[in-house]
Order: sequence, then structure tokens, then C-alpha cells
Amino acid sequence: MTDAGQGTHAHYVVIGDNPLAYRLTRALSTRFKGTVTVIVPDATSRYAQEMSAVDGVTLLEAGRIDEEVLTDAGADRAAAAALVHQDDGGNVALALLLREAWPELHVVVRIFDGSLGRHLERDHCTVLSASAFAAPEIVGAALRRLIRLPVQHRRLVAVADGETELSTRMVLFATAKDGTVTALPSAEDLKDLRPKVHLADAAEEDVLPEIKADLEPDEDEVDPHRRRRFGEYLRTLAITSGWNLLLAAGVLLVVVLIGAVTIRLATGSSWAGALYEAVLPSLAGSDPDHEANPVVKVTQVALTIVSVAVIPWVAGVVVDGVVRTQRLLDTGSPLHPMADHVVVVGLGDLGTRIVRSLDRRGVPVVAVDFDESARGIAVARARDVPVVIGDARRAATLRAAYVDAAQAIVVVTSGGATTIGIGFAARSIPRSKDGPRRLRTVLRVFDKDLSRRIRREIPDSVGLSSSFLAAPSFAAAMIGQEVKATVPYLDRVLVLAEIMIMEGSELATMHPTAVDFDGAQENGDEVKSRLLAIRTKHLGGGGGGRTIEPSEGWYLTGGTTIVVVATTAGLRRLRELARVPVPRAQVATGLNG
Repeated sequence: MTDAGQGTHAHYVVIGDNPLAYRLTRALSTRFKGTVTVIVPDATSRYAQEMSAVDGVTLLEAGRIDEEVLTDAGADRAAAAALVHQDDGGNVALALLLREAWPELHVVVRIFDGSLGRHLERDHCTVLSASAFAAPEIVGAALRRLIRLPVQHRRLVAVADGETELSTRMVLFATAKDGTVTALPSAEDLKDLRPKVHLADAAEEDVLPEIKADLEPDEDEVDPHRRRRFGEYLRTLAITSGWNLLLAAGVLLVVVLIGAVTIRLATGSSWAGALYEAVLPSLAGSDPDHEANPVVKVTQVALTIVSVAVIPWVAGVVVDGVVRTQRLLDTGSPLHPMADHVVVVGLGDLGTRIVRSLDRRGVPVVAVDFDESARGIAVARARDVPVVIGDARRAATLRAAYVDAAQAIVVVTSGGATTIGIGFAARSIPRSKDGPRRLRTVLRVFDKDLSRRIRREIPDSVGLSSSFLAAPSFAAAMIGQEVKATVPYLDRVLVLAEIMIMEGSELATMHPTAVDFDGAQENGDEVKSRLLAIRTKHLGGGGGGRTIEPSEGWYLTGGTTIVVVATTAGLRRLRELARVPVPRAQVATGLNG
């Protein structure tokens, strides 16, 4: 381990070749001033080339990663290592190897399967899921609803544009007339800006039901009492059988009624007796009655002959309807027209979490994927979420998901061109009179410039990246910070974090206003932060550990924890001020191994 310790100016190892690896590597090298060695399977890939162009980053190509490769990457002197492959099994294997070779090395592992992650997570090992951080924000963007921020002593809510019911604490994002976004604007800035996202205090009764859920667990927790009702089965049977069943049943009913009327007129019996005499030969056949009235005999013969043709017809229609109904129920296709729902395209890790999150909030959702074996298909079917299998770039597939009446479409496919194509295809579907007037379009887009251009081409759209939303949390875990949540707006993001103030650090004994940064620039990033709360130090004899409001009469002390909302550059600056400075000679010794 390096003497520099975990934090800034340290060495890090990143294993992965994807957008998250790139954003994480860039954050560690530029914002946290560390050196990074990235292990990739192919040094010529797109993200490998982009990572190699960042100052302080060294690329190491390896088809198979073993202890020798990790040593060459500097794992023996690293402050932390991040395993961000999209393969849970491969990440677990590497985590176990690192734990065995360097037990004191802090390892951050990207894992989708939460049950697997809980078995792996111990001291010096942090398990995170990129989709777990991104899914709530994407759901909030699709629903245009509030995002709750977790702070123990109060309920903080990020309120979107147009929502002003709650008491505003501060403005998180504001825009100028030309659309330029300003994060954490000052009171002076707000004179010329339009507030877009507020931070407000909310009482329990003020918070909407859809934002009460925390990050979704990895297990597919289906309500055991949630079962398909018999009425739903009958409705589906009626839909699949259609007019054939009605026509067959109608013909049989007319035959029975005509026979009953004829028998009653011929015999003078009651209506009940006449129906009895008519039903027997029609449905089951009856023994011949040689002493019966000739008219009755003729009627019974006619009913029997007609029923020979009608009964198989009715039975065939019913059997066909039952088979088609069961097939529809098994595949999970939409059983009836839907409106005011959310269409989720792409059922990988992120799409699965989004579907689960929407369903748990009671929002109607339709899942779409080209591959029937996609990870989220089974999850959707287990939750009775309708599933459409097909290419979402085709109008027929989108119509099958009733996108014309949907309130939003969320596209989280892996290919950039595919994602954009689906977004344009969805906008080309004429809107239904039964659904919302506008379709909210949320696209998974890595490039922020492309996201900005798409917003100009597709009205009421937003482009978000799961790696963009998750990278601050992964970087914070590697340098010893805890990021509690992220608040995105267009191509900007703020983080809510808790930072421990160490004894002897610059922040110790300072006034709380020292935490509020405003306006500085560092490597092109704004250094901004706002103090939200202070968590006092636990006392040895009991007491302490209270979360309080920042006040003029309270100074920061070592051992206390501050809760802040900040830009990622502002978070890095606070982290530096909250830790004890390391002498330059000691840092140099650590970096040189």
C-alpha cells in the first residue's frame, strides 16, 4: 500500500473497458489528482484510447488477469482497485484474487446481483451497482416527479421545474435564456437565471408516494398475494376468441330456444319442461321416446342433427381461445389496450431495475426487448408486467406496446445508434386521443454533446448516462467518501455526500460557512458546495451522534461529519480540506512505490 493512503494524490487500479471505467478513471486522475493504471483486454478499443489520452493514466493490455498482471499494474502499492467489468462472475473472481494477494487493499466491485454482492462485501471491499444509482434518477426523469435525497434528520426533496408547493431551501440548478445550466447558483446569479431544480424540506405528508421507495433491492420481490385473477383470465379469453366464440354461442342459444318454443307449443308443457326437453338432445343427446308427440320427435331429431355441427364448433373455438390465452399469459404480451403508462426498451441490468422500480411504485409499464432471453424478461413476467418481443425501431413493435398512448418511453439499449433510432421512431407514432398529449422521451446517451443535440430534435426529451450518474459514487468509494445520492439535470450532476472531518485537518475548528464554495474553476470544473447538515461526533461516555442544522454558534470539529451537496470538483476540494495533509516527501515516496 502507498504511504499516501486512500484519497487524493494516490495510485489506483481500474479493471474494465466501458463508459464507467472511462469516467471513473478520468475522475480519479483529474479531479482527485491520482495516478491510474487501467487493465483492458484490447488497448485499441474506443474507451481504452480515450482513457490513455488522460494525464496520469497508464494503459495495461492483458487478455487474462492474474497476480503478475495486477502487480505490474501497481496493485501492491495502490490505495484502491475498481473492478467495473459488466460480468458479475469475472468481477467476483478478481475480487477474491485481490483479497487473497493483498488483504489490506480496498476493492470497489461493480455487481448487479445484490445477493452475490452481500456475500462478497466485507472490510476493504465495497460492492456497488451502476444501475442502482442510475435507475431512480431515470425513473424520476420519465415521470417528471420528485427525487428524494436521504438525510437522516429531515426529508430533502429535489423539486423539478414547475413544482413550488414545498418550502424551498436552495436552488440546485438554474438556466439562462440561452439554455446554459448553472449548478448551485448564488443569490446574485439568480437575478438573471431561471430556477429549474429546487432543494426543499418536506414533511411526511408532503412527499408523493412514488418517491418514498429507496434504491431498489436486487431481489425480485413479488408480492405473494399478487396473482392473476380469474376475471382477467376470462377477459383475455374473450379477447383471443373474439367474435368466433360469440357467434358459436349465439347459434347454439338460438337453436335451443327455437326447439324449446316448438316443444312447448306442441305439448303444452311449461317453459322449464320445454327447455329441459330441448337442451338434452342439443348438448348431450337423449334416449328416443317412441310415445312422444310427432312434432316433439321431429324437433328432437333436428336439434340433435344441428348440435352435431354446432357443438364441435363451439368446442373448437373454446379450445383455441384457451390455448391462445395461455400463450399470451405465458409470453406476457399486453392483454388489452393501455394508456398513461411507461414503455421501457432494453431489459439489461439498468432496464430491469427501471421496470422493477416503476412496477413497485404502481406505475403501469410495458417492457420491450429484441432478445427473448434478455435478463429482465423473466423479472417482468414474474411481476405480470406486459412484455413485447421485437425490434423497437419498428412501428409495429411500438404500437404493440401502445406507445401512442404512453406518458413516457425510456430507452436504455446498449447501442447508441439503436437508442437514438428508437427515440425518433417513438416520436413518429401519432398520439392517441386516449393518452397524454406529449410523450416524454428518456434516452441512455453517453455523449453529453449528442444528448444536447437530441433535446433540440426531440421535444420533451432528456439524455442520461448510467455511467455519468454512477461514476461519482464509485470514485468516492475508492477515495474513502460516501456519496448518498446524485441529482442530475440535463448534462450536469450534483452529489449529496457525507464527509468525516479528521482531527488536525483544515476544516477542523473552522466556521460552517467555510464549507460553502462558489465560483472557482479547476480543470474546467466548477468548485461548488453547500452545507446541509452536521452530524456530531459520538462521545465515549455516550451522547453525541446528533444531526443538527448549521448555525453561527457551532464550529466544525474533528470527528464530526458534514452532509453536503456539491459538484464533483467541490466534493474533491472538501475531501482534501477534511483530511490531514500528507507531507510532500511522504506522498512522493508512496507514489514511487
